[in-house]
Amino acid sequence: MFTPDAITKVLETAAKYAWAVFVMVAFVLFVPDDASRQLGIDAINTQYKGYFWLTLVFTGTLSLGTVFSYLDKKVLDGWLEERRAKKKRSAKRAERQNAIALRLNSLDDRELFWIKYCLFHNVQTLSARMDDVTAQSLLNKGILSQGSGSMLNLPFHIPDDVWAYLQENHLLFLSKEEIDDPRFEKHLESFRKSLYPSHWMA
Repeated sequence: MFTPDAITKVLETAAKYAWAVFVMVAFVLFVPDDASRQLGIDAINTQYKGYFWLTLVFTGTLSLGTVFSYLDKKVLDGWLEERRAKKKRSAKRAERQNAIALRLNSLDDRELFWIKYCLFHNVQTLSARMDDVTAQSLLNKGILSQGSGSMLNLPFHIPDDVWAYLQENHLLFLSKEEIDDPRFEKHLESFRKSLYPSHWMA
């Protein structure tokens, strides 16, 4: 008695050779009469033509099924792989966003002033001494990236993902009252000057 697994294995084995059998049977059925007689298969063709047609239909169906199954598997596997990769990227972005939010919410006053200055003036880069404590602290927290330049005038850049978060949540770091206060810009400018050596401001 055939079990479902046994039938499945038989069909899988048949599918492997279906295309070759299909081509062979098609040749027997459609070879011209003169060629059929020369090859000595005309009698077989006439006697078993009905079986050949059944075999042709069966193997053709199996061959098409195999092709569609292969294409479907390729498309499905590709879609699943892309979906997994997309979910992985989304998870990494969410993890990075959570880390950014956590670090931005733990800033001290000078670090916060750096962020306020950038948001107020809509700039992502400020220059400072390489050993500036505020710049180095923000750098260690992943809020800034360090560029190249003079040790006394080194550019520090807010990465795009951090900047996007700040833009989306700017009122958490720069209030409307601060924006509207004409004295606040002077406080920001004082902070900006503090990032340079004293003799530069003489």
